[in-house]
Amino acid sequence: MMKITKNTVAQVAYKIKLDDEQGEMIEFAGETSPRDMMFGFNKMIPGFETHMMGLGAGEAFEFSLSPEEAFGQYNDNLLIQVPLSAFMVNGVIKQDLLFLGNEISMMDSHGNPLKGKVLEIGEEAVKMDFNHPLVGRKLHVSGKVTGVREITEADLAPKGGCGSGCGCSSSNEASEEDSCCGGGGHGHHHGGGGCGCSSAEETHDHAYTEDCPACGNPAELRGKGHGDCQCG
Repeated sequence: MMKITKNTVAQVAYKIKLDDEQGEMIEFAGETSPRDMMFGFNKMIPGFETHMMGLGAGEAFEFSLSPEEAFGQYNDNLLIQVPLSAFMVNGVIKQDLLFLGNEISMMDSHGNPLKGKVLEIGEEAVKMDFNHPLVGRKLHVSGKVTGVREITEADLAPKGGCGSGCGCSSSNEASEEDSCCGGGGHGHHHGGGGCGCSSAEETHDHAYTEDCPACGNPAELRGKGHGDCQCG
């Protein structure tokens, strides 16, 4: 039976909760809709690689992650001054995008998704916090491996990020030079500012009663930005 090693992809059903087993569930994938996890390419937060190596199909797991194993500690270097011009379209500031407390989706120079929170709006620049929302928090993870296979070229193709980020690298790995508005980055235009920013405040008011058919999130988490499909 194939085991999880570097250069493998595992299909995993799991639950991620804040702090401990009784904590708030922030991400979920059921056995009917397991998620692919790619090992050996720094595509996941470090603790997943450490705790899941050697597991095979049918094996259950449960472990806790310290902040260092998850999204790290708060990093003052991720407080970045972004040029105000990055939030303009045809010379006009996008008021529905640029307001205090808004979380704005961006891309770094490598095409990785980042989210920055607007802290201050100045005359020439916007102060943003690119620390991950779960920085400094412990995580409790449980689930089951439903399959393991060798990695393919299709697995290595760039993909977008998910909600809380079990399968994504921590955004705390970003730097001012990597953020698309902080200098040197190359964002993709998503209808936001000229840097390729897009609003992360597109909420949904649907009253769901069933699990998400795409990613398996339970009804209470649909429409809240959790999961690979964002549960739209």
